[in-house]
Amino acid sequence: MNWREVPFARLLLPFVSGILLAIYLPWHPKTLAMTIGLVIIAAWLVYLNIAKIAWRSRWAYGAAVSIFLTWLGWQITHLHHELNKPNHFQNNISEENTVVGTIQIIQATSTGKARLQLRIKAINDSTDTLQATRGYLLAYLDSSALNQLAYGDQVSLVASITEIEPPKNPKAFDFSRYMHFKNVHYQAFVKPGNWQLSEKGKGWHPFLLADRLQKRFIRILHKNIPEENEFAVASALILGYRDEISEEINTAYRNTGATHVLAVSGMHVGFIYIGISFLLSLIKSNRRSWKIAKIFIELFSIWAFSFITGGAASILRAATMFSFIIIGKAIQRNANIYNTLAASAFFLLCINPYYIMDVGFQLSYLALIGIIYFEPKIYRCWYIKYKVGDYLWKLVAVSLAAQLVTLPISLYYFHQFPWYFWLSGLVVVPISVIVLGAGFLLFFIDFIPILGWLVGKAIWIMVWLINNGIFLIEKIPGATTTGIWINFLSVLLLYFIIMAIVISIETRQFRWVLAALSCLLLLSCSYVITQWNVHQQSLLTIYYVSKHTAIDYFDGKRLIELTDNDTNEKILNFANQNYRWYRRGEWQESLKLDGTGVYRFGNLKMAVVDKVEKSNRKTKVDCVLIRNNSRASLIDLLQIFDCKHIILDASNSRRNAARWRKECAEQGFSLYDVQAQGSLVLNLKNPLPFSN
Repeated sequence: MNWREVPFARLLLPFVSGILLAIYLPWHPKTLAMTIGLVIIAAWLVYLNIAKIAWRSRWAYGAAVSIFLTWLGWQITHLHHELNKPNHFQNNISEENTVVGTIQIIQATSTGKARLQLRIKAINDSTDTLQATRGYLLAYLDSSALNQLAYGDQVSLVASITEIEPPKNPKAFDFSRYMHFKNVHYQAFVKPGNWQLSEKGKGWHPFLLADRLQKRFIRILHKNIPEENEFAVASALILGYRDEISEEINTAYRNTGATHVLAVSGMHVGFIYIGISFLLSLIKSNRRSWKIAKIFIELFSIWAFSFITGGAASILRAATMFSFIIIGKAIQRNANIYNTLAASAFFLLCINPYYIMDVGFQLSYLALIGIIYFEPKIYRCWYIKYKVGDYLWKLVAVSLAAQLVTLPISLYYFHQFPWYFWLSGLVVVPISVIVLGAGFLLFFIDFIPILGWLVGKAIWIMVWLINNGIFLIEKIPGATTTGIWINFLSVLLLYFIIMAIVISIETRQFRWVLAALSCLLLLSCSYVITQWNVHQQSLLTIYYVSKHTAIDYFDGKRLIELTDNDTNEKILNFANQNYRWYRRGEWQESLKLDGTGVYRFGNLKMAVVDKVEKSNRKTKVDCVLIRNNSRASLIDLLQIFDCKHIILDASNSRRNAARWRKECAEQGFSLYDVQAQGSLVLNLKNPLPFSN
């Protein structure tokens, strides 16, 4: 491939570098200084262009362009970050605030509460006067809000505003980081009665219309598909509406590698584009006005669909790419597909540089690059003369190509590999395309009684087939390998291996094969070092699980868990599953905590105290863990145990924890409160094990 055919790819690399520098090195000089720097570099570029530098010195122009784009990426990211805005509401936060904002997103949480993402318009200052401001706030309201509020509604609320906290358990999903890249940094838990609807329909009109259309289409689907699982999958597949999907469905599709079907993506946009183009081609006209109108109709159709389905990164990428294709065809330019991809990424990152950290954005681009490059090569490996077999092999080739390029980053984010992804593709993709077309048809003919009913039942049957096919594949022995944990260095090495192999194929130079083998050797060394560290580890981890006790002891790969009798397995897995995978722990034994007991973990002797019972002799221990709101006092404890370190786990109430903190401070005892400080990880080979 000639680099001259993909100019946007060359521009994208330094631009993305600038964005990543701004994200991972968050030192932001004043905007004025950055603007002056950009002007100087731009002037330098203009001078070099006018001066027509010698061919041998062309690197100077390229270097100037790269520096300019890196600085531009940095500047755009700096300006995009809400906390860098001088009128952000963070400057007015007090103990309790009155806030006025417009709803951008409203969702139901797993606990039944309403979670609102608000664009703040005003907040009270120190004199209790509402001041105009900006920024985004995550507000949690009672469940009644779900039926009363919608996108674009303006609400006023009174609540305490706090920063979104990082996870309290090691390697757990970092919701604060996830929301940071959506430019949301603060949250508020609003008590019932402390909020009210101020005004309806204050959002941007195209989004208001899109929201109303989506709700109308969802009602149509629900009327025709009353069964919960089938309705949930149909609404996700056709409209990108995922709020009704159960954990069972999510798990099944994730374990079979078919999750992408539940997110509106390039397949949907491609179907819209092909369908609209076909319908417009039926109108035969060579007038210039019709050609221009045709372009606008195609662009309007794909962007309207993108807004109706929620505007996720994957669909915005697809809509942007198809927009470039439509415009390119209109001006009779057959652009290089890689250049079109790079141009769409550049355009989207200019609008929102945080897309680069979006998992869907990363996976969608990588999957499409894999399909474009590897699918033809994989497909040519096996010739099947029968049309049905050829079609099925083409689907498998597409799945293999996409999986090959997304594999490293998928393992990094999701820690599992679905072995039968190719089989789920054979089941899901052909039927889902038909479901998609039938869904659009249903929205237009639903008012026709018999015809609408027939199409609705056809969609129900097809989605039922998809679901049962996925459940069947999930039950195949060894369908999914879980617990795979790789670090970011391994991800980079895997991609270096793929790129080196691709370059060796394109250039037919053996040195790139050696480069791939060198990366493979480094990957093997990284694995050996990791395994050595795992076998040498001796750790005790006390997790944060609200109102419960959860402890893991890692002795090499051997894992022993200690929990109370009523700990919910789902809640426990959410707290400790990722960390167990990270530590490569293999479960050996489970102990249930009941009453008071003394346990030895390696060199550490720990007492777990629920109820203090009188004893004739004092037991010497390294630390005491207080659980389950023990009513004992520190004096009572010292009559039984000889220790200097107290640990409070998350099963204690805040009031009880405050009492223990006060008593320990008065007596000079060290205390660690898991509920307030997060989980405690003790390295049992460390002479000072209580340094977290």
